[in-house]
Amino acid sequence: MNAIDNAVNQFRALLEEQAARSERMLHAAPPKDFTSLPVVTVGLIDGDGIGPIITGQAARALEALLKDEISAGSVVLKRIEGLTIENRLARGEAVPSDILAEVKTCDVLLKGPTETPKGGAMESANVTLRRELDLYANVRPVSVPEEGIDWTFFRENTEGEYVLGSRGVELPGVLSMDFKVTTLPGTRRIARAAF
Repeated sequence: MNAIDNAVNQFRALLEEQAARSERMLHAAPPKDFTSLPVVTVGLIDGDGIGPIITGQAARALEALLKDEISAGSVVLKRIEGLTIENRLARGEAVPSDILAEVKTCDVLLKGPTETPKGGAMESANVTLRRELDLYANVRPVSVPEEGIDWTFFRENTEGEYVLGSRGVELPGVLSMDFKVTTLPGTRRIARAAF
């Protein structure tokens, strides 16, 4: 098989994958209504470097702010261990499958910073979590009252140039191409979130 055939097959696989993702979005459940949940489970992941310090202090703040809810059992803080650079490299997974399964049992996740391995051998844990949990809305409020600025930016997190990573196609020594993913369901849901 020549380089063009390889590129065509790779592109076909990407198209099929993204078409299936688009179809899943069309049939996805509406966003979770946390006010209707009898118990909200907050997963706590330390991460790497200063992550354990940051997450530890954030957990203390949550425990103080949610003291009544935690006492009543309507909020549960759940520690999730193992999302360290050492464990991820040893397992060869950006987010090891058992940790991802545990994360998926939570309603909310508070995660400390995680290191991305050098050299592009493994995608970042953040990218994996965004994709696996379908965390499509990156919401960034900006408020500068003295300038009359009260804005909220919405960035689509699961589409665009970044989402496929280094999965473009290449004709070695001749041509390299990368892709931007934009789907109608993805565009509509980020617009609904913003407006």
